[in-house]
Amino acid sequence: MRREIVFFVAIITIFINLISSQVEANALISPTDISIVDSSVIQETTSASTAEGSSSVLSIVWVVLLLGVSGGAYYYISTLKKEAFSKDIQLNDFHRQLKSKEAHVLKIQQAYQKTIGQKKEMKAVFAKEYDKLVIKYKELLKIKEKLSEQQAAREELEETSKTLEKTQALLLQSEKMSSLGQLTAGIAHEINNPVNFVANGVNTLKDNFKQLNVFIENYKRICELESLEEIKKYYKIQREDDHHFNDLQTSTNESLDDVEYGTTRITEIVNGLRVFARHDEVEIKEADLNEVVENAIVILKPKYKKKAKVLKDLDANIKPIKCLPGQLNQALVNLIANACDAIDFKGTINVKTEEQDDDHVKISIRDNGKGMSEDMVKKIFDPFFTTKEVGKGTGLGLAITYGIIEKHNGTITVESEEGKGTEFVITIPKKLRKVNKSMDPALA
Repeated sequence: MRREIVFFVAIITIFINLISSQVEANALISPTDISIVDSSVIQETTSASTAEGSSSVLSIVWVVLLLGVSGGAYYYISTLKKEAFSKDIQLNDFHRQLKSKEAHVLKIQQAYQKTIGQKKEMKAVFAKEYDKLVIKYKELLKIKEKLSEQQAAREELEETSKTLEKTQALLLQSEKMSSLGQLTAGIAHEINNPVNFVANGVNTLKDNFKQLNVFIENYKRICELESLEEIKKYYKIQREDDHHFNDLQTSTNESLDDVEYGTTRITEIVNGLRVFARHDEVEIKEADLNEVVENAIVILKPKYKKKAKVLKDLDANIKPIKCLPGQLNQALVNLIANACDAIDFKGTINVKTEEQDDDHVKISIRDNGKGMSEDMVKKIFDPFFTTKEVGKGTGLGLAITYGIIEKHNGTITVESEEGKGTEFVITIPKKLRKVNKSMDPALA
């Protein structure tokens, strides 16, 4: 900007100098001098003045042109300056943007370098994990081979288990039939006694009814007589046999009592046998514990009645419990039968039921038989262990009993002393909600 101002000032200075020179030249010719000078000189001077005037006009024209050119140049240069300034501003903005882009690119480069580093790390981690997976895969292949071997062994074991279950089922059936075989003769005799009561009572009732029919017919004939005197006469004769009529009534009532006793006894035995026959049931039912005990005692009466006396102490306040009645009856039959076998002559078997607490009931069976040694007590629940003679037991009775009690989520304990007797104590929950199948199902 300063250069343009200096150039413009220089042009103006030159223009002023030219004008000043022209003025000085004109001032040097005065009127006095004009009169003195001759005409020739005046002509020469006029010509020179004319030439100088023309030269001055030309100079002025050039100066004006020069000023116009200078102004135009100045304007053009100013415009160029403005455009250059605007370009500078744009260029500065572009530089700032370029720097921002460079900074952004730098960040991207740094991020890219970081990504490359992470990629290398990831490759290293991937390679490490891949090696682990390869090792794991090899281990899994080995495990798969072992599992295949185990599966084959398991299938073989399942087949063996099925065969064992079938064998054990046969043994259980054999034990059941053995128990039934031992009880059959006694039960037949036990049923025969009440049947005799019923039969004798029925025969007596038939005879009594025949005689009673005679009395009824006589009274009917008396009632059909027309004469009141005859009615009184024969009625008096008939009343002479009142003692015989009373005897018939007494005999009839006694016979009815005998029939009732016989049928009740037969019903008890049949119910006991029915419960005993259902010992394989797995449905949880509500049952009277004392009734289950009574049924077991009833069907064993032929076994113990000649050598032992059963003393019952049954808690009448025990409410019905949820259990497997048939299997529980089987367990009690086994225990009472063992107590009977332990007594040689004139012994006692004490059977007691009681509430242990709000959730459990307890059953104890105690005898004053031979008792057992400590070694025998340790083996008493082992399958096939027996102290009986060959052919008199399979050794499964107490093993089955143990399985049944365990299936009830209960416990069974035994205390015994040689020469004094044995006591089994069973504790089971009042409400069996789920059958415990943890033991061998064949023994349960």
